[in-house]
Amino acid sequence: MQTKTTSIFRTAWESVISPRIEKLSWLTAGELTRLSWAKAVESYDKVPEIYKDFFKTLLGDTSVFPYAVLTPTFEGFIRRDNEKLIFSLGSKIYVLERARDKLTSTCYPFEAISYIEVGAILLNSWIKIRGVASNGILTSCTLKFNSVTDYLFTPILEKIRTATHTVGDTDPSSERAKFDYLVHLNFKFMNYARRSIVPGEKVIHTILQPEIRAKILMLFGRSWFRTISTSHLVILTDRQLIIIKDENPGGWGDNTRYGGIWNYIPLDKIASVSLAEKGDNLLALSIHLPQNDQIDSLFSVSNKQEVELFLNRLEFSKLFGKKG
Repeated sequence: MQTKTTSIFRTAWESVISPRIEKLSWLTAGELTRLSWAKAVESYDKVPEIYKDFFKTLLGDTSVFPYAVLTPTFEGFIRRDNEKLIFSLGSKIYVLERARDKLTSTCYPFEAISYIEVGAILLNSWIKIRGVASNGILTSCTLKFNSVTDYLFTPILEKIRTATHTVGDTDPSSERAKFDYLVHLNFKFMNYARRSIVPGEKVIHTILQPEIRAKILMLFGRSWFRTISTSHLVILTDRQLIIIKDENPGGWGDNTRYGGIWNYIPLDKIASVSLAEKGDNLLALSIHLPQNDQIDSLFSVSNKQEVELFLNRLEFSKLFGKKG
């Protein structure tokens, strides 16, 4: 029985894993890296064959090709990420996914997007779009790519973030200056926050929550901690709620952070907000979104006054926005 099991495993290895390793072994390090790069698709002629029928049906006789970005398939040792193509057309975002010889599509009207998440950890980046798709189902689409090509997604992200409201006339430099207080508290978050604000957006309130850790043991004269919540910065503007947070830790006692994660939530997608006290002097802030979706953040009790002030200003901003 053991011999038969071993034989089956060896056959699976040789037929599935070994060809990938052999294929990748012929590539240089630079070529392997470029396999994960996103690419701009500039015209219908540049579209991979599998997508052409979709575009022909969608575009009809129009000669204008939408701005599109392709994230290629990378067949790694274990994990395989499917190729995806994202583009905007009219008031909608489309994400096409290629799985071998099959193609699936997801369409989001701009006004139905609950939030977008942008992550960048060293060379690994991703964009997640979450909302109610055109079929009425709450769903997520995630595109992964090498960080050196993140600039290709800027036009799409800006279009999503500004599609449902008019651009204001605030001075960008004065709004960015509102994060100067972070220079000695969290220099990285200060820079992240400054580049997170779109032109014309007004910053109303910010809360910085340092990392929350709990000591779990002392071993060989060294203290070991468990991270309960990574550092995060909450930014309330007149248009959206922005949550910037550190990546999740790599292990016990590991406090090295190499990037960040951004959540951009339109104010009109926030159905309600709740705050609850938890054990160990913690506050749980829940942002409730359409179709019972939500985003949670943890704060220390010492930040309670700032959190309550944030809730008051958030409620005022939503009411003011509706009247405006």
